[in-house]
Order: sequence, then C-alpha cells, then structure tokens
Amino acid sequence: MRFATYRRGMEARLGIVSGDKIIDYNTGARLMSPEGKGAEKIFGQVDLRGFLSLGASAIRTAKKVEAWVGRQPTGRSRASLKSWVFDLAKVKLLPPLNNPPKILCLARNYASHIREVSETEPLPEDILVFMKPITTIIGPDDPVVIPPECRLLDHEVELALVVGKRGRHIPEEKAMEHLAGYTILNDISDREYRQMKNPPHHVNWFFMKAQDTFAPLGPFLVGKEEVENPHTLRLRLWVNGELRQDSAREEMIFKVPTILSRISRFVTLEPGDIIATGTPTGTAFGTQQFLREGDVVECEIEGIGRLRNSIQVEKPVYRTR
Repeated sequence: MRFATYRRGMEARLGIVSGDKIIDYNTGARLMSPEGKGAEKIFGQVDLRGFLSLGASAIRTAKKVEAWVGRQPTGRSRASLKSWVFDLAKVKLLPPLNNPPKILCLARNYASHIREVSETEPLPEDILVFMKPITTIIGPDDPVVIPPECRLLDHEVELALVVGKRGRHIPEEKAMEHLAGYTILNDISDREYRQMKNPPHHVNWFFMKAQDTFAPLGPFLVGKEEVENPHTLRLRLWVNGELRQDSAREEMIFKVPTILSRISRFVTLEPGDIIATGTPTGTAFGTQQFLREGDVVECEIEGIGRLRNSIQVEKPVYRTR
C-alpha cells in the first residue's frame, strides 16, 4: 500500500494512495467502523505516525477502505465519495511524516560516493550516523530556503526507511518486521561547513546538515511489501532537468537489516522514525556544481516516486513562528 499526507482546507490529512486517487483514511476508517460516524469522536483523527503506531490493525482497516472504494460502481454511489476521495493530481501533498520521533541519516553507504569524496579513503567497517531535527522537513514542491551567503549547497538523493514497529537490540533476522516502508529524502548540505569555515578534515555536521528545510521528504510512504529488493533500487537526481546523480543500481554497503539492527543497539527505534540510507556518486561536492537560487531539484527512486523542490534565497529575519 501507499500513503500520503495531503492538505484539505487548513488540515493535514492522512490519505491512502490508490492509483490516481487519494482516499481520506480517517473518513474511510470511520465508515468501516461499527460505531460509524461516531467513531471519530471516540478515536479521533490519526496522522501517519499515529497510524503506524496502531500496527497491523490500521493496515487491515486501510486495506478494507481501499477495497470498498474500488468496489463502488459509477453513478450515484461513486458520486457520494467526492467528499473524501480526490484526484491525486489536484491535492497539495505535504511531507508524509512531519513529526517523526527521529531523523537518522547514514553517511558513506555507497562506494561511489566515498570515491568521489576521497580516492584513498577505505570503505567503512561500521555505519556512520548523524541526525537532523524535524524542522528540516519540507514536502513536495516546498522550497529549500537558504541565506544569501550560502554558496556551496549540495544535494543527495536517498532512500529513506520508515520504522513501523518499536524495537531495541533488534536481531538482523527480525529487522524487516520493524520496517513499515520507504520514502525519498533529499539530504541537503551546506558544504561551507566542511571546507572554508572549518579547519582541515573537520566537519561541522550540525551546521552543514541541520538547517531548516534541509530534508525534503516524500511524496509517499510505500509499504515494504511493494519493494522486492531495496538495495538495488535506481536512485536518480536532476537539477533543472540535467541528470546529476544516478546509482545505476549500485548496492548499498550496509543493507537494510544491518542498518536497523545496528542503530537499535544504541537507541530505541519507534514507529515513524526516518532513516536515510546514503547517496551515490554525483553530489555537488563531487562535481563542484553547487545549487543556486531558482534551481529545481528532482529526486526519483524507482517504485517510490518523484520528489521536486526548488531553491529559494531568503534574508534572515527575526520571527517567533
């Protein structure tokens, strides 16, 4: 199954993506419930993080809702769905998750990217993880906002794991049981904090990676059952229509079960956690083709979707919200 978060009026709503339609999950779940229209007052609305926390029962309900909508014939019955089944192309998509408990990111998980950074650096023996705050998250078509002095802005298309089940010290053989699915994350970086603004070989990871809007996310959460082998998916990224990154099905160094198991040795994984799994060659750091104001960046992972964002320069202004 596929899920998205979309805007309806002033609300962020959880949707089931079914072909070219998006089905409002909460409305459908309410109608499927024995309590009927009163279910919303009992259970309230759930976002994607809350949905994942409900586990298998929520998935079963979503499947029932999607199947029921698919069975409705044309005519009056189909017309009655217009208040909660919409054309996907006509809704504003938001980040599928805007409140994950954690955003964890892997560095140096593709050999080609390691080689473009340093020809002499050996392949890692363990995963290297950094974190981003949730204020980095933006959704499809939202702008990446940078200050006027930013000159070395980089892009990194990454397959992002979304955790579906809580776990600590997870054995590798059980790791996939804790995975809900996949989405796309563009790991935006200000490389000045790797180069000119820091001593040699010193990286200020927080300033480089953690700025607001530096984690475009989306467009969908794709259930793990839809992806046969996540390790050889083709990752591509374009800037203004020019192909810059292409994994060409290069495999990750550390595979998904290893990533989940290893991280859970140090922190508890929770439903909604996002783990970005690294990027292949072609980053701006490697090509020296850094992003500039007005650039349009498109990330695509086969079977997952396409994520589009633009670069916007904004003068820093004091604000309280």
